[in-house]
Amino acid sequence: MTLTRRLVGPIMLLLSASAQAEIPRSIQDYVCRRLDDFTVTGVVAAANQRELGKINKDFGFLYRFKTVLMRYKEPNKVRIEGSVEGTKGVYIVNGTVQIVSVPKLRLNTRRDFGNAPGKRKSLVDMGLVSAYYLTYANFKFIREGSVEGTPVGVFEITYKDRAEDTSHHIVYIDPKTRVILKRDAYRQDGTLQAIYYFRDVRQVAPGIWFPTRIEVQNTERKVAGTTLYKDFKINTGLPDSLFR
Repeated sequence: MTLTRRLVGPIMLLLSASAQAEIPRSIQDYVCRRLDDFTVTGVVAAANQRELGKINKDFGFLYRFKTVLMRYKEPNKVRIEGSVEGTKGVYIVNGTVQIVSVPKLRLNTRRDFGNAPGKRKSLVDMGLVSAYYLTYANFKFIREGSVEGTPVGVFEITYKDRAEDTSHHIVYIDPKTRVILKRDAYRQDGTLQAIYYFRDVRQVAPGIWFPTRIEVQNTERKVAGTTLYKDFKINTGLPDSLFR
């Protein structure tokens, strides 16, 4: 066998491996574009209020709702309903406005996070990137990486108005499913706040993938909460009236 023939095989293997390992560098390649709305049931599988409190003093509130019905509609409308301590509660996000109502606990708040985009709930909290999110967030490609053996693109998220909100995130996105597999959340002062893992990813509609288990860890790498998601209903035409 000639030297040329001996080299052809290894070179072709290297080229093939390089092509397969190539990770997109533009965030546009990771946006979930077929999703208009979804409805899903969330079940809290584990919640350690002490460990959740190390993330934020109010962080454990939603974990007190053991089972919730969550609805989402583009752009950035969220409604979460459940029961806590024997009474019903509702959490609504519509654009920049957040409403929390648990009448029997005398909790009824309305807050506008127009100047604090990092505090807004968004599709990123479910492990997906929407086109709307890109209107107020910047994504900078950092490097290629992997999460538990899955190749990912690693991006830094900052907010367009840095004078108002200096919090940021590092996200690890699977280009095949367009699902964030891991998210490192940082506070305004640059310190790490929490680490999220988005696991058990499955296709819930043609071309739309979701994680079905989301785990949050505090900075001590202790699991603070785990939520399971089931019964996905995709693009059913949810009315805007649900989010008022």
